[in-house]
Amino acid sequence: MFKLLAYKLRADKMRKEWAKGDAIRDKDYSVPETVEVIKDIPYGPHKKWNLLDVNRPKSYNGKLPCIVSFHGGGWFYGDKELYRFYTSNLATRGFAVVSFNYRLCPEHPFPAHIEDCNAAITWLSKNADQYDIDLDRLFFVGDSAGANLVYHYSTLLTNPDFAKLYDFVVPDVKPKAVGLNCGTYNIDEQLENNNVLQAYIQNPKKYAEHIKVKNYVTEKFPAVYIMSAPNDFLRAEVEPMVEFFKAKNIPVKSKIYGTKEDPDACHVFHVNLKLTIATECNDDECNFFKSF
Repeated sequence: MFKLLAYKLRADKMRKEWAKGDAIRDKDYSVPETVEVIKDIPYGPHKKWNLLDVNRPKSYNGKLPCIVSFHGGGWFYGDKELYRFYTSNLATRGFAVVSFNYRLCPEHPFPAHIEDCNAAITWLSKNADQYDIDLDRLFFVGDSAGANLVYHYSTLLTNPDFAKLYDFVVPDVKPKAVGLNCGTYNIDEQLENNNVLQAYIQNPKKYAEHIKVKNYVTEKFPAVYIMSAPNDFLRAEVEPMVEFFKAKNIPVKSKIYGTKEDPDACHVFHVNLKLTIATECNDDECNFFKSF
C-alpha cells in the first residue's frame, strides 16, 4: 500500500510536468479547417472517463475508413485532448478518426484500460453508420502504452481463447491493420523490475495469464506497421516484434525515422506535427492502411 501511494504521488507530479511540456509542443496548433470534430460522446458507464471524439473531413463521399487512436502516456497519463491535433491531422488524409479516453492507473489498474478499449470499440460497432464509418475498413493506431493496448486488444479481437479470459464480450469487428508506434509489448517479461508496470498490473498473480499476450497471437492478427526513432527509449522493441510477427505469418512493415544526431527523433515524435519526420511517418502509416 505504501509503495502504491508513493507511486500515486510520483504519477501526479509527472502528469503535471508532462502536461507542461506537451502544452509547449502544441501551443501553435489548431484543428484543420477542413475537419469537423464531434466531441465528448459518451461510450461507457464511467462518465468522467468514457468519452470519445469523432474526427472526420467536412467533405467526403460515402462511408469513411476509420482509424481508432489509442493514446499513450504510460497507462497513467494522457487523454484524447492531448492527441486532438494529431487525430484531426490524420483525418485530413481521408479517414474518420476516433479518439477516446480510458481510465488511468494507479487509481484504475489493469484490466480497466482493456475494459474501456472494449467499451469504445463496442460503441463504435453499434454506432458506425450514424457517423458514416465503414467498419470493413477499420484500423487501430497507438503509441507507447497505447501501442501496447492496440497489441493486447487486437489479440482479444482475433483469438476467442484469449477473449475467454475476460469478463466482457468482444464485438464482432476486426481491424484490417494496426500501427504500433514507439511501443512496448511483452510486458509480462518486464514486470518484475518496472515500477510503472507494477502500478498498471497491481495483481500480477490474478492476471498472470492475461498479460502473456504473445502466447495468444495467431495468424489472424491484423497486418502491422511498427515504427520507432533512434533516440526512442523503446527503440530496441522493434526488430524482435518484426521477427515475431513474421514467424506468425502476419504481414508486417517497419521503419526507423530520423537520425541519432537529431534530438527530435525521439519517443512519440510523430505527434509533434512541426517535425518533417512526423509528417513522413503519419503519411507512411496512413498509406499502409489505405493499401488494405
